[in-house]
Amino acid sequence: MSFDKPDKGERRIALAARVVLIAAMAVLLYPIVFVILTSLKATSEFYVNIWGLPSKWMFSNYAEAWIRGSMGQYFSNSIVVVCVTVTGTLLLGAMAGYALSRFRIPCAELIMLAIIACTMIPSEAVIMPEYLIISRMKMTGRLVSLILPYIGWSLPMAIFIFRNFFNTLPGELMEAAQIDGCNEWTTFIKIAVPITLPAIATNAIFIFVGTWGELLWATVELASSIRKTLPIGVIAFSAQFGTEWGPMSAAICIVLLPLVIFFLFTQKYFIGGLTGGAVKG
Repeated sequence: MSFDKPDKGERRIALAARVVLIAAMAVLLYPIVFVILTSLKATSEFYVNIWGLPSKWMFSNYAEAWIRGSMGQYFSNSIVVVCVTVTGTLLLGAMAGYALSRFRIPCAELIMLAIIACTMIPSEAVIMPEYLIISRMKMTGRLVSLILPYIGWSLPMAIFIFRNFFNTLPGELMEAAQIDGCNEWTTFIKIAVPITLPAIATNAIFIFVGTWGELLWATVELASSIRKTLPIGVIAFSAQFGTEWGPMSAAICIVLLPLVIFFLFTQKYFIGGLTGGAVKG
């Protein structure tokens, strides 16, 4: 058994591709590394040693940002908003995707197209009517005024991903569960949902990233409220401590850290969820 060795042209192409990927990775990672190093420097050192490692590691910058900059309170608010939004969107999106995939709903394809069309509407176009609705519901300035719109904005893509993934599941599996005495709800909970973990993780990543750093609607709803989320909190922190680069960079790192941790724990399911439904077998 013999294997053909790659010729010089193929090796050069592979080498060039690796060089491009390494350069792209360096360009993407450098700003993050720069912010992390800056967060561990004293402000006075930042002006004389912008690019180098800290001469004294100032971990106290994080405590200062957390306490004096009220980042702890903003962090708690963001956690509540994101957790409720992710949970609500996953639950509603999974049920809607399952129904559109497994039930004989008239004009299901048209309904799916209408749902996808909702993602094409820019958020700026619906801010005013949404604000009027929230105001008339007496919810202005509360965290629920963020959660409900966030769920509405996240649902179309979640339904699309869930429906495509449910389409890949063999119908015989569902029929076997129903023969064993499972009703539709039990089949959904015990059979369909456990299999769709890649789709759940993919949707969770999209929703988490989209809501964790959302600023426009949060500024409209919570600009004058004590229940600010992290993006608004960073702006307020910048206005108050903008020239203190160490604590300011520490506040930015506090915003970035949950995103990195969440993605690291869910990345292995991410690609599977995106490609689910691409090939039905």
